[in-house]
Amino acid sequence: MIKNRPFVKFPVFRLTAVLLGSAALLSAEEPALPQALGASPSFHSDGPRGFLKPSKSIKPPVSGTTAAVAPSIVQAPTAETRLRRLVVVSGSMTPEAIREAILACGQTRTPVTTVGGVSAPAPVLSDLAGLFGSTVTEDTQKKVLETVRKGMGSSTKPLKRVEVVGWLPSEGVMAVAVYPES
Repeated sequence: MIKNRPFVKFPVFRLTAVLLGSAALLSAEEPALPQALGASPSFHSDGPRGFLKPSKSIKPPVSGTTAAVAPSIVQAPTAETRLRRLVVVSGSMTPEAIREAILACGQTRTPVTTVGGVSAPAPVLSDLAGLFGSTVTEDTQKKVLETVRKGMGSSTKPLKRVEVVGWLPSEGVMAVAVYPES
């Protein structure tokens, strides 16, 4: 083993020299930068100290056009849907405005929202309170429609009709349109 000692020292000496040399390069004032190898048609070398500049810049796609998918509004709820919120809209509103009202109500915590100049008196709200949280069936829908028809109509201005115009089943939102007589 004594014979191998000078052989072992030589690679260690060489490794030490390489490490010291690389440390000297790293401690210099300017770090080593890539140099332009020659002007090629796809690169420009007019930047500082030979940086290569790309000839084209790639921009990410605009995300404004890809909006989040809105929940679907359906005409009939699923079997396990529970009534959590009610939107009462005027029958004179456009379908787009009704859709926006349904989606906006799905974001709030208000149990009854009126939109389009419709107002619900306090007795209607108290009658509807017993229906919230129940599983939606045809009977539940009929009870909601009848409660709105009786409570929001008056002897001077009766309601012509009340109908369900949409459901947001994931949020339990029911939209009802009221049509006062002209």
